[in-house]
Amino acid sequence: MYRKSLSIILTLICQLNSQPDNRYNPFDWVLYRQLGEITSVTEGFSYMYIGTESGGVVRIQRIGHNLEEPLTTAQGLKSNYISAVHFDRHTGNLWIAAGEYIHSSHTREGNWYIDNINDWGLPLQTVIMRMGSSPNYIWVQTSSGYVKLDHISGIFLGTYIFPDENKIQWSSSSQFPDYSIDHLNEYSLSDGWLSFGDGAVNPHGRDVRTTVFYEGREGDVVLGMADGTIFIGNNRLKFLDPVTAGLGNNDVQFIMNEKAFRVGGRFGNRTLGFTYYDSRRNIMEITDFDDYSNLTAGPYYCAVRAEDEIWYGGYEIISVYDENADFWRTLDETRGFSGQIITDMEADSEFVWIASSSGISRLNQRSKRENPIGFEKMFNHVYIFDIELVNNQLWIASNYELTIVDLKEENVKNFKRVGSLGDMEGMEDVLTGFKVLEYYKNQLMVSTNHGVWSFDLISKSWKVLVDASVFAGREITSMIRFKNFIFMATNDGFIRYDIKDRFIRDYRYDFLGQIHDMNVDKKHLWLGTSNGIIKFKWTKD
Repeated sequence: MYRKSLSIILTLICQLNSQPDNRYNPFDWVLYRQLGEITSVTEGFSYMYIGTESGGVVRIQRIGHNLEEPLTTAQGLKSNYISAVHFDRHTGNLWIAAGEYIHSSHTREGNWYIDNINDWGLPLQTVIMRMGSSPNYIWVQTSSGYVKLDHISGIFLGTYIFPDENKIQWSSSSQFPDYSIDHLNEYSLSDGWLSFGDGAVNPHGRDVRTTVFYEGREGDVVLGMADGTIFIGNNRLKFLDPVTAGLGNNDVQFIMNEKAFRVGGRFGNRTLGFTYYDSRRNIMEITDFDDYSNLTAGPYYCAVRAEDEIWYGGYEIISVYDENADFWRTLDETRGFSGQIITDMEADSEFVWIASSSGISRLNQRSKRENPIGFEKMFNHVYIFDIELVNNQLWIASNYELTIVDLKEENVKNFKRVGSLGDMEGMEDVLTGFKVLEYYKNQLMVSTNHGVWSFDLISKSWKVLVDASVFAGREITSMIRFKNFIFMATNDGFIRYDIKDRFIRDYRYDFLGQIHDMNVDKKHLWLGTSNGIIKFKWTKD
């Protein structure tokens, strides 16, 4: 008896797993990802919980059908691949099968009890089909049988060929479709979608397969699709509206910040396209590569607005979107720019400057053709990491050189000969690793291997902002400033540094991935990462 009790206690201790850091509330960190297929649906007291292939659990309010923050690895889940999700109305617990782990929580936001399904002694490559509950137990249907769990602690109670109970409430699952096509076709879809058979046609004429269909206890209806689209409505009107709750790709290279974000990144097998995300209204729209004949699919690393056009820099191409004409066109190297990777772009009233992995060039906005000044040949076959256009001066960071081009006078200067050296005196000849440029209130900041420096465009003097010891030899990949705070993304997390108090906060969590781009406001820090977009309530600490 003693050994059995001790075993249960040790199991509970091992299962308990709170947020990634106990200093934070569950949604101080929020991760937005590409959803993939919709895999499962369950109905809670306040939300519809929708499991996805790669975007965690989407939450939609039952009243009003508004999107809420998703549940992902940022809330402590072990994986963003959700094979099954179930809400137990008898206990109020939310159960999630994510990767090789079963999670349960009474708060339904964090403080998870976690159990590894490999400890159940199931055959290799067993697949979780769906989850359900009875008044006393949680049931997990797998490809090799049924697993019974205690509905409070989640303790494994055995495997069965068939359940030994009859009254089991099952959640909907793509692995166990239990709807009829005739019943599905009773519902109409809005926004140009057309339902037919076991699927639908999107507004651009592409067939999309239905994966999950769920009807709730009080009439809520959820239809999940293979492309990540979620339809939601009720069974009285028989009318369903589409909701986009995920990104067009997971490896985010840039976040173009206007009134809303425009997001793009590396290309993978599951990449759909660009994402428009209005965080104030919580609206996401995906520009699918397959829906536009003049939009070329591929990786994209940067974007810039040029009047009524948005230019997206990719791999040996630039895609240009005309907002007025709602028209896409693709520019290739025949237009005069060079370099496989377009690393950054800057626009003035007439031209777009293009930095790449093998040089720099200038294209006329109207003709979309090269219009060089002459200095560009100095950077042939030079990897340009970043450029910044300020007060008719083009700053160029190319690892071992920081160059300033006065576009009005058409002359080129080394950073050592612009203004006075100030704090930099004695260091100017050893500085290397010019990677990131950032403009902030008449100051041009530049990252180096020897710290972050700032050039005051009014006093024309250099000063040191961040000593190299702050980032301890890590490589800075992006940075942004808000008042006295500098946020520096590195190849291992990111750092928040208070210039005034010299206070350092170092953030390193697995769900961050590799950070490529940053945006900040008075409440939130936004990170474009290899895992998606991350929103952090940085004022929390």
